[in-house]
Amino acid sequence: MTAMSLAASFKIFLKCENCRRPSSVRLDVPDVDDAPCDVEELVGSAFLQRQVFTCEICESAIGTIIGINRVE
Repeated sequence: MTAMSLAASFKIFLKCENCRRPSSVRLDVPDVDDAPCDVEELVGSAFLQRQVFTCEICESAIGTIIGINRVE
């Protein structure tokens, strides 16, 4: 098994629409062509649109992104 090379990593801050609790998740972006490398690129990317975030508390798949930070 080979290690995946990353273009960037982000911390996504979410708010669950069901239980209204905040949470966060780390999102690692693989190093592929057109990979988003900063927050602005990530926000406008198809990569982010394909992600499904699940609340750790109520397990709802519905959430609102309330913030994004790049992590090193």
